Amino acid sequence: MKLVLDASVAIAAMRPSETAYAAARARIERVLQGGDELVQPALFGVEVAGALARRGLAEADIRALVQALRAPPHRIVTIGPKGSAAAETCAMKGRLRGADAIYVWLASARGLPLCTLDQEMAQRGAAFCKVIAP
Repeated sequence: MKLVLDASVAIAAMRPSETAYAAARARIERVLQGGDELVQPALFGVEVAGALARRGLAEADIRALVQALRAPPHRIVTIGPKGSAAAETCAMKGRLRGADAIYVWLASARGLPLCTLDQEMAQRGAAFCKVIAP
């Protein structure tokens, strides 16, 4: 399945204490085994790296995860001025946080489902794209 993966799923997949750990881990395993193809905004790696580093994960483990989730066939998408304007509109119409609007915009623009654990993003983003849980 081709999808936009929110950073919340990758973060939860690395934290066994998370409520959604098992589901998030299963999704990441599908991705790593080639069952899912990711389309991600360029800020995905920044969000994942920052969140996991704040929780004390080793830098080498964080880099390995982010690199694996960026490797082909996965695609990293930059925003650019037109995408930024469209994401701004998404943010305003959907009352979304900035980074959340970028994920929602990307899923909507590419006609792909958005996989997230963020309930607010899921609820508000559903007006723009299909939203799925891990």
